[in-house]
Amino acid sequence: MIFNDWMSYIKPEARLNKIAMPGAHNACTAGMGKQACCQNDTIAVQLKYGVRHFCIRLDTDRKGNVVCCHGISKGEPLAKALKGVREFMEENPSEILLLDIREYYDQKIFGPLVLSYEAKPEKVDEILAETVCPEKYAYTGFEKIEDVKIGDVLNAGKRFILMNEKEDYAYSKKTNINLPWEKKVNGSKAYKFTRETLRFFDDYPTDGIYIFQTQQTPNLGTEIGITSPLKLDLSLREHFPYLIEGIKNNPYYLESANVIAGDFMTDSYMKSSLIISLNLDKGIVTENKEKDFAEGLKWN
Repeated sequence: MIFNDWMSYIKPEARLNKIAMPGAHNACTAGMGKQACCQNDTIAVQLKYGVRHFCIRLDTDRKGNVVCCHGISKGEPLAKALKGVREFMEENPSEILLLDIREYYDQKIFGPLVLSYEAKPEKVDEILAETVCPEKYAYTGFEKIEDVKIGDVLNAGKRFILMNEKEDYAYSKKTNINLPWEKKVNGSKAYKFTRETLRFFDDYPTDGIYIFQTQQTPNLGTEIGITSPLKLDLSLREHFPYLIEGIKNNPYYLESANVIAGDFMTDSYMKSSLIISLNLDKGIVTENKEKDFAEGLKWN
């Protein structure tokens, strides 16, 4: 298997926003209650399954610790969540990570009532310095993410891009991110969801970092209503290959495919294998390495 170092097979001139890579939706929710849990392993484990984009949302607990969260559900401290990431980067110098880190967005509850979340940037900076060392490993030498090639990052000796729309943290970069979502579509049942969500490639911008979300969203007033992400993922898995085939068979979708995010990315290698294999169809796997690339992605 090549999930630890699959980017080593990608041509250095390939642009980061044109590489198909697995993403972890709510990456740091392992161990939370069933309504909030979207992953079943740590980031360190997700990395070994080929995940390269990490959605990390933050809040502060009653003790003043910066913690990962999913809405009002609080999880482990950020420092613990990032444990093992630096070790992985140093052991796998061909891999580039997209760390998508910010406070959880404000949530309108009723009328003027809004739930807000806070993670003081100075505290986050301290944690990042201790865990992933952005001074050494964060790539900041760009104005537009669309211009960044994988070789640019590696040749600079860097390992990740710290994405934050407000540039709240030292070494963070404002990055054009497109993240389409529709309550009705993302709230539909698995079969319908996988047939309708592909049109997001047509209906929304796909420049910058385009995050195609392959997980349903439990919500009041939708077809699936309120249920657990795990229950939804179990029913969705049999339909997941349809999404990948839909991307593969449409030239525009294939060209645009970038971060393909989902829940429970370490349940098996299936999702990562299918997502990463799209790079063969994109034609960005290094010549004469295609066969080894395809063989290394076999998971069953």
